[in-house]
Amino acid sequence: MKNKKMVEINKDGWNKLIKSEKKFSNTILPEYGPFLKRNEEDLRLFENITGKKILDLGCGAGASLEYLYQKGAREVWGIDISEEQIKKAKVRFPEFKENFWISPMEEELKVPINYFDYIISIFSIGYTSDLEKTFNNAYKHLNENGALIISWTHPFYYCLDIENDKVILNKSYFSENTEMITKGPDKINLVQYNLMISTIVNKARKTNLYLDNIIEEETVLKDDVNGYKSTFWKKEKTENCPSTIIFKFKKLRE
Repeated sequence: MKNKKMVEINKDGWNKLIKSEKKFSNTILPEYGPFLKRNEEDLRLFENITGKKILDLGCGAGASLEYLYQKGAREVWGIDISEEQIKKAKVRFPEFKENFWISPMEEELKVPINYFDYIISIFSIGYTSDLEKTFNNAYKHLNENGALIISWTHPFYYCLDIENDKVILNKSYFSENTEMITKGPDKINLVQYNLMISTIVNKARKTNLYLDNIIEEETVLKDDVNGYKSTFWKKEKTENCPSTIIFKFKKLRE
C-alpha cells in the first residue's frame, strides 16, 4: 500500500472513531499496553519528569501527556493524524493549545529542533507509513540528552489466534506487510505495520538512536481493555506471549 493511501485511511478512520464517541481499546500512560502487570509507576522509564519538555507522536486526545504534566513536566506538545483528536487535546490543554498539530508523525514537524527531553509514542508507532522518517524526526527534535520511549503490540502477538479454544500460530512473524484492521464496536478500518523487533531496533540505529532498554512485560489474565472487550486482545493469547513490547532509545552523541 502506498504511503499516501495509508495516511488517508488512518486519518479518516481515527476521525470516525473519535466522532462515534464509542469505547475502543486504547492505551494511555501510565499503562504501556494491554494486560501488563507493571506500568510507568513501576518501570520508571522516565528518569526525571520534573521540568521536562515532552512531545507525543500520535498524541490522541492528550491523555498520556496529561499524566506526565501532572507528574511535573514543564511543556507538553503533540501531533496526531486526526483533527478530532487534536481538538480534544487542545481542550484538555488550553494553556498549550498552540503546541498541538495535525500531522502524520513521518512528515516534517512544526516543532522546535534539538529541544525535547522526551519524545513518546504509546501504541501509535505501527500506524506510521515510514518508520525511518519517524525515527529521523525523533532524533532531530530530541535534545542531546533526550530519550524516545515507544510501546507497541508485541510482534509475535500478531501471529497468534484462537481456534476451537486453542491458541494457534496464524501467520508468519516475518511478514511485515501493511494490514487492514478494524477498531471499535463499529469495526472502523485502519492500516498498520506489523514490525519485527529487529526492524524497529535497526531502523532506529540507522538514524543514530541507540537502544537503551527493551521490555517484554508479563501480563495479567483478563478479557477487557479498560472496559472494552476486544476480539484481538484475549487472555488465552497473553498466557503464551507478551501483549506489548517497550523500547527506550537515546541519541548517539556526534
